Amino acid sequence: MKLLNKYLISVAAISMVACSSMDVSDSEAVSENFPSDFNNAEYAQLHPELVSLQIRDYVKSHNAAVKNAQTNEQIAADQAAFEANMDLLHEIMVNPIYAGYSETYWENLWLPVVSEKTTCGKKFVTLNVQKLVASAEAESGVDTIDIKLQEPITVEPAGVMESDKMVHVSGMVDSVLQEFDIGDSVWVMKGSKMGSSVVDSSACVTVPDSVPGTGPQKNDITFLKNFNFTDTEDDLAALREIKIDTLAISLQYSMFGRDNGWAYRKCTEAEAGNPAITEVYPVTKLYCVDDSGVVREIK
Repeated sequence: MKLLNKYLISVAAISMVACSSMDVSDSEAVSENFPSDFNNAEYAQLHPELVSLQIRDYVKSHNAAVKNAQTNEQIAADQAAFEANMDLLHEIMVNPIYAGYSETYWENLWLPVVSEKTTCGKKFVTLNVQKLVASAEAESGVDTIDIKLQEPITVEPAGVMESDKMVHVSGMVDSVLQEFDIGDSVWVMKGSKMGSSVVDSSACVTVPDSVPGTGPQKNDITFLKNFNFTDTEDDLAALREIKIDTLAISLQYSMFGRDNGWAYRKCTEAEAGNPAITEVYPVTKLYCVDDSGVVREIK
């Protein structure tokens, strides 16, 4: 929400510039809207996200203007080339007036992802089978037992009959009862479902598992595409040609930044020990920022 507010204020400020002749160097503007030592360039340097917003707006407007002169295939090809150019993505990502990520963030994207992988015993399923016997031996004509089977389904060795023994099986189970020879008897599957799965956890081993880093992720690419001109391969050159409206950035301070406690300049050596900001909107004091990034009040 905070970023959205910055964006809306910046857009509003830019719109005002189009219909205003105000110059922040005018004595009236300085006295009413800005501190006497306010400097456009320094404020923009302290808040590069405002520059980034202007650049993204410019790229978006430019791409919309040239879209009708391009085919979908051309736009897709340009975007694919942009996403594949890691040197370009790196420079855009770590530049404070573009994406504004840190160099450390970029480096971490390429580090191996280390996790733990647990491997346990083989997976088994319990199957119900029926032994086909003569009715004289069993009133129902069948004996039913459970046999522990290992996926996939086939029976071997043929001589195993006890339910607590392992029977290796393979082959798919379908709706037709499948017959297996176990010892001297014929056994059939009861139905088509294999039954419940059981993992033998008696031999579980946990070891580190490392996956190589793959670079920028999908959400990173989505954001970086805001800086891609769809009609040129030299995006950096095009980005450098964008003229930044510092007056609009100054208006952001008078319309939003000042009341929200944004620092408008660096602290002097004498101000380095001043109290840190504690006010909340709307603030009544002016603020600077020290070398450690702490916003401090100006007395």
